[in-house]
Amino acid sequence: MLAPVSYQGEGFIQLGDFPRLLAESASVSPGDGFDCQIVSLHRDDRPFMEVQIRGRMAIACQRCLDPMALELEIQRTYVFLRTEVEADQFPMDKDEEEAMVASTHFNLLEAIEDEILLALPHAPKHPVGQCQLRQVGADLEKPNPFKVLKNLKK
Repeated sequence: MLAPVSYQGEGFIQLGDFPRLLAESASVSPGDGFDCQIVSLHRDDRPFMEVQIRGRMAIACQRCLDPMALELEIQRTYVFLRTEVEADQFPMDKDEEEAMVASTHFNLLEAIEDEILLALPHAPKHPVGQCQLRQVGADLEKPNPFKVLKNLKK
């Protein structure tokens, strides 16, 4: 990442390639996944990587527990620094840039998965009126198996 080389790439990553996201998903369809565009470049003598992620997945609605489609669009810029000290001194008020310490091992797939996980809502819910709530009374109509015991006592 610290070499003065530019890189540009794009592609589609299926939901099955993200094990932690797969655990969060309510169901998996063949079209579920994310289009990713990555541009690595140097500005002001610093290496940058711009990542754009667009895609969809199904997660469970917290109101009705049925799957709901979630469309995500994420754009993030990473600034690669040489040491932890430089990263600690990086201004925290730069929301558009995130500091990362460059290393010889950088797992881009994990970084993309991390960004998607951070973008997931804490308590996803269908819009009001779209949930298919189950009737609570329907469960009460089932016969109580302990009623038989009451009759045996007589």
